[in-house]
Amino acid sequence: MSGDHSQQLAQLADIHAAAAPGWWPPAPGWWVLAIVLLLALFYLLRAGMQKLAIRRRRQAWLQELQSLAHEHDPASNPQGYLASLNRLFRAVALRAFPDTACARLQGDAWVAFLTGLLPEGEDVENLAALASGPYQPAPRFDPVALNTLATAWVRRYG
Repeated sequence: MSGDHSQQLAQLADIHAAAAPGWWPPAPGWWVLAIVLLLALFYLLRAGMQKLAIRRRRQAWLQELQSLAHEHDPASNPQGYLASLNRLFRAVALRAFPDTACARLQGDAWVAFLTGLLPEGEDVENLAALASGPYQPAPRFDPVALNTLATAWVRRYG
């Protein structure tokens, strides 16, 4: 070998390992995992916020139901009590069933709509007072049973 080649061979370095890969940017699989986790977190937060809104709305309607008996005493002002209770039933129905014609129902059709959606075994005979009670001079109904039905209605559909 000539002297020229031996100098060039002396300059060559031995085989060495490659540098460790950096942590940034991550591999494509990590990007996909991050996007999936962010989407899952978004949907969980959204579902949690919806449940919280439903819970708050139900609590507000239940508080309104409790204050209803104090505002309109069923014994001295049964028409006002029945009219307010009917408004509460209707507000919950409009929120729970926006695509139905429940807003236009009146009288016996309204009571039949409510009766069909309440759980079986409930004492629904007192609901008939909602149809004509606000217009009668002395309607007969059980305010405790109506309050129980309204509570069941709000808890189920509110």
